[in-house]
Amino acid sequence: MRVDKGPMSESFDHELDVLIDEFHAQERLRIWSLVITIFGDAVVPRGGEFWLGSLQELMQRLRIEPNALRAAMSRLTADGWLKRVRVGRNSFYQLAEAGKAEFAAGTKKIYGPQPQGQSDEWTIIVLTGGAGSARDIRRAQLRAAGFGSLSPTVFVLPGRNVAIPEKGASNGEFVFQSDLSDETTARDLVASAWPLDEIETGYRSLIEAFTPLAACLAAGSQPGPLSSIAARSLLIHRFRRMVLRDPQIPNQLRPVDWQGNAARQLVSDLYRQLAAPSEQWLDQCRNASGDQLQSPGIDVANRFGG
Repeated sequence: MRVDKGPMSESFDHELDVLIDEFHAQERLRIWSLVITIFGDAVVPRGGEFWLGSLQELMQRLRIEPNALRAAMSRLTADGWLKRVRVGRNSFYQLAEAGKAEFAAGTKKIYGPQPQGQSDEWTIIVLTGGAGSARDIRRAQLRAAGFGSLSPTVFVLPGRNVAIPEKGASNGEFVFQSDLSDETTARDLVASAWPLDEIETGYRSLIEAFTPLAACLAAGSQPGPLSSIAARSLLIHRFRRMVLRDPQIPNQLRPVDWQGNAARQLVSDLYRQLAAPSEQWLDQCRNASGDQLQSPGIDVANRFGG
């Protein structure tokens, strides 16, 4: 596939290259995680099957070496995240159940609006010594599900009847439903239970990184299909990492001028503008039957709510 180059796309490509430099400057480059992002965001809506050659082309634009990609694909397949289908000498991949679960768990948080809820209703989980050696695992489960911790044994989440991860065979856990009528006290509780300052710093960094790209589009830059899907992949990958750390707490309990709201708006605007040219690139890809990828089962441009 040809990379479109024209005077209106050069500034966009320059800013994209800056973002790619930042991506490679990470302390640990998790290529496998980026692959899961690409499949969940771009491939699953189009039938879920992707040719390795197409993925290699996208990764080459992101300056990821073929050997590094092959190693990541082998690891993902061996660990049960991806399934491989061979057709002649060509390899096609699909998300396995583990990969689907990994991305599906965050889909609502990534593309959905910030939840509105009651700030005076809370679920409290207390771990006791009865949990035994499974207590550390249970703490990790609860944090991954969005619970904040007031202490190593007390976890909280706004709302009643919230989704609680299924625990193992061990006991040693008590669940309470509680009311907290003072909103000021609730904000103090949130500040104690979640590292909001750290999360907000991440959102601010995302805004600083992608604002130049948005400015290019606003000035009339017209990126080619390959650059568009590369930018879209980096955008969702960066945003996905942030929102999965962001607790699902009502807006009224967050700090004033919470940067997560501004970050979501920027991501939504950029995604909408990148949707059409990035989908053009996907239109050229093929599945294992040699057919064009099916049309997306969703309105990609309005994925964030229009």
